[in-house]
Amino acid sequence: MIVERIAPGTCRTKDHRTEEERAHHVGVVIGQGVSAWVAQDVRNGKVTALHWAPDADALRSVDLPKHPRSVTYVSLPEWSTLVPEGALGHGTSEDHLALVHGRLPGTDVREEPLHTIGAQCLYLAEPTNEHSILDRYPFARSLPLQAVLVNGARSRVRNSPVLLLHRGADRMDVAIADRNGLLLSSSYPARTAEDVLYFCLMATERTGLRPEHVALRTGGTHLRKAERELLSTYFADHASAIPNTVLGPLPGDLEADQWLAAFDQIACVS
Repeated sequence: MIVERIAPGTCRTKDHRTEEERAHHVGVVIGQGVSAWVAQDVRNGKVTALHWAPDADALRSVDLPKHPRSVTYVSLPEWSTLVPEGALGHGTSEDHLALVHGRLPGTDVREEPLHTIGAQCLYLAEPTNEHSILDRYPFARSLPLQAVLVNGARSRVRNSPVLLLHRGADRMDVAIADRNGLLLSSSYPARTAEDVLYFCLMATERTGLRPEHVALRTGGTHLRKAERELLSTYFADHASAIPNTVLGPLPGDLEADQWLAAFDQIACVS
């Protein structure tokens, strides 16, 4: 998938204070040619600033809070899977992950507990960009994208099941939840808009649902207008996972939902 380089930019509210101590949670998404961070006021959850840039350049923004209360990050690409609690034996993390993804690019398998669904999320993150984050914030905590999406899907359930989609450079990650909990969490290869549609329909069918009965909420670093439009022809209830009203319209062709993985991290720490 060929993606045009984005120009760096910032959206911030008049209440954003970079020097204010322990007032913000900073969520970062980095990798596959782009980076972004979202600063949220921990006292009320409101977004005070968003910055995006090519590569890891967002971490050099002068608007980045200097002394946040907490920092988390998602590093892409990621290899992950969910394993039920009790099914994970000592020293078997790498085996579980290899069953899903085949040959792995490393052996530093991490675990993130998801107690609300009784599971462990096993994951490998791309290591290069992590150093850029930890140089700035040594206390930053890594999060698997899959855990962020699971929490995000469950928090968006209202009157119908929710399919939350994150579009990356060459794959898509989805989570489907309803009032009874998580129904599906998976990743699929995706290079075209048709791929995105096909796997959304397949994931919906696998959970015994129909497109007209699912609320589709989409976002991701590489989600494009053509993909949004194609999905809307099959899913009647389709909307951005992060509406632009959070901070106002962004310049150019950018949409707030492209930084879904940064916005939703706060739910994993609060």
